[in-house]
Amino acid sequence: MKTKFFVIVILIMTSVVVTASPFSNDFAKSKSIITIRQTPVPAFAFFRTHRQGAGITATWGLTSEQGVTGFLIQRTYEDPNDPYAFWEDIFALPCTSNRSYKHTDQNVSPGYISYRVIAFFQFGGSMMSEISTEHIVSH
Repeated sequence: MKTKFFVIVILIMTSVVVTASPFSNDFAKSKSIITIRQTPVPAFAFFRTHRQGAGITATWGLTSEQGVTGFLIQRTYEDPNDPYAFWEDIFALPCTSNRSYKHTDQNVSPGYISYRVIAFFQFGGSMMSEISTEHIVSH
């Protein structure tokens, strides 16, 4: 008899706790409590470099321009994987509604030159492209 009474008391307490919970059925029914915004996260769709005349042309594109304000193109003649390598800022341009962007670096010297693009976001932060390396033997 005590066991049956104990089981009934536990069942009643469990139902009271569930219905008195702040995350009861009202939470499940209301969709206005939490709004999930699904916007595309920008990412580099591609980044390429190639020799063009006496210079090197960098071409890149994004999967989405949403929130991106501009770009900075950098180059280095040092090992691009070295965290202490010096990256020189060579060109900055604003983000537009274009799907792809291009810049030709005419001021190159012989050697291995690595390039990367940094995209800056409207509310802070940035993302970096992959690194692309070209070899200039002579002018």
